[in-house]
Amino acid sequence: MRDLWDRAKREHSSPREVGLSVGVGAFIACTPLVGFHIWLALGFATVFKLNRLWATIGSRLSTTPIFLVTTFTEIQLAHHLRTGGWVAMSLRQALARGPELVLDWALGSVFVGAAVATIAGLVAATLARRWETLNSRALAALPRPSSESPQ
Repeated sequence: MRDLWDRAKREHSSPREVGLSVGVGAFIACTPLVGFHIWLALGFATVFKLNRLWATIGSRLSTTPIFLVTTFTEIQLAHHLRTGGWVAMSLRQALARGPELVLDWALGSVFVGAAVATIAGLVAATLARRWETLNSRALAALPRPSSESPQ
């Protein structure tokens, strides 16, 4: 089990790939395909040869408080772009009204999802780069065995 976990962390794990993986997962988290986010993240990460673990973590941005805000924003943005007006609903009504406004929700998820994916991916890539730098410094600080030290 430990080997499987280590392989999952190392799979396509450059800072760039981690950022892309989280970005793909975050984009999927913003879609109206509730209940399929993890599976879609795993599928897209596999197809695009990204890190499946990080894509799955990115897809978890769809936790209830965040999902309410993104759903509300997606519906409002797309409805405003389509009709020029806002939908009369509160933040708490976003999920309840989602099925009747699924066209706006789907269209808005492209715009909001792209923004969320970009931000999440950049944050993840920056943190992964920082982590890589810290680990390389820690490895460089370790004493190297000499030819006289015991093996």
